[in-house]
Amino acid sequence: MAITIYGIKNCDTMKKARAWLDQHGSNTCFHDYKTAGIERAKLEGWAKEADWEALLNKSGTPSASSPMPTGKD
Repeated sequence: MAITIYGIKNCDTMKKARAWLDQHGSNTCFHDYKTAGIERAKLEGWAKEADWEALLNKSGTPSASSPMPTGKD
């Protein structure tokens, strides 16, 4: 059974992780949610398991240049 890895294919961290998994013969599928999108139910399920902020990459260029919602708006 393949494990699905979710990410953006051009992300350096994802590139390194995928290369390592491939080198170690891991049975994985990659879901590029930048091009394929992601279902709302999947995100809601993840948010129930972890704080929603843990699901965000705040260090990437798009996030760093975009204001984060504060809840005060």
